[in-house]
Amino acid sequence: MLIKNIAPVILTLCLTFFSYSQSNGKAYYKKTSSHNFKLSKESGNNANASKLFKSVNNSISDMEFILTFNNSLASYEYIKKLDVDENSSTAQFNRVFSGYSGPYYYNFKTNNVTRKQGAYLIKKQLSSFDWVLTKEKLIINDLTCYKATTIIKQQGRRGELLKPAVAWYTVDINLSSGPDGFGGLPGLIIQLEFDKVVTTLEKIEFLDKHIDIKLPTKGKKMTEAEFDALMKDMVENRDKYYDKN
Repeated sequence: MLIKNIAPVILTLCLTFFSYSQSNGKAYYKKTSSHNFKLSKESGNNANASKLFKSVNNSISDMEFILTFNNSLASYEYIKKLDVDENSSTAQFNRVFSGYSGPYYYNFKTNNVTRKQGAYLIKKQLSSFDWVLTKEKLIINDLTCYKATTIIKQQGRRGELLKPAVAWYTVDINLSSGPDGFGGLPGLIIQLEFDKVVTTLEKIEFLDKHIDIKLPTKGKKMTEAEFDALMKDMVENRDKYYDKN
């Protein structure tokens, strides 16, 4: 079970609009991880792998993510650091276990979110999250949040996995989005609990000028189901996708 009593962080509100729904701004998120890595005795390079895994949870807490939004669009991405080699094995492990799989782009007019992963643009309808709204409340950073739950289906090496997700959202900020592509709720997701990672809003800034957000256009467009089927086929039929020479 994920721990809800996370050490409090200061929520900075720079309000320039009386109506949140008309705002442009930036929301910053941080993560905490409770991944418990277990290595078998038969694992190769056990000592090196163990050292790498132990650093992941601490490193994830140093990562920061930004949700930039205007009246009709939003983008969510990892904030790169100049002193981090993003191509290193450690950085790649951090991104995987943080739940981040690429930048996300929300289109509130069409009610969908698109994930850019490599050469692909994977689109999903926000309504497909199929949230179950509850009356349970939680005060997070002085905001009254309501609990919503859903089940996320993911393709694993051994078939389909069903993973529960818990979102705490506030109706005080009329923005139907959140971290890691989650959204479709009656307000901004302040805290997300998914796959042993808790993502929490650290601060939000509302700006008095329009923020220009551009949706990606380059990449092969497909649905989430089509992308999952492609990944499964690539694993099972590697010879079709890799040069034997």
